[in-house]
Amino acid sequence: MQKKTKIIISVIVAIVVILGGGYFYASHAVARHVPGHVYEYTSVSGSQNAYMTFAESGDQVVVTSSKDKAIQASNSASDFQNVYQSEAKQGTWNYKAQGSKLTISKTQDNQVSMWQYNNVLVLGKKMHSSSFTYQIANAGQGVDKKSTNFEQIK
Repeated sequence: MQKKTKIIISVIVAIVVILGGGYFYASHAVARHVPGHVYEYTSVSGSQNAYMTFAESGDQVVVTSSKDKAIQASNSASDFQNVYQSEAKQGTWNYKAQGSKLTISKTQDNQVSMWQYNNVLVLGKKMHSSSFTYQIANAGQGVDKKSTNFEQIK
């Protein structure tokens, strides 16, 4: 083999290793990126936004349509608890981030609804999910193959 061919093969192998490692990191980074941050979620239809403030520690998340409340909840642990408790009359929210999945659940009137975002890729301040499964109390369950996006705003 000529020296030039060896160099080309080495460069191709290096590119494949870098891209593969980058993809693996991005697809397993959700658990490191959400705690303590505020994300704006855009609905699948693109017509509605929700804001999610993930607790710095623990599994609680504030889910609200108010950007101001979401940002307030991110100011300190006590602010988070104040906003979380004020929103609790409409149900309590929790989350689990593991591997490439982000699961968000809402408990209201002793019934649980869950949304699991699959194949989550974290790219800078954005998270992208290729699909999600859901189980809504008294409304059914299913899979939505439309992609969803979350953007970190704080």
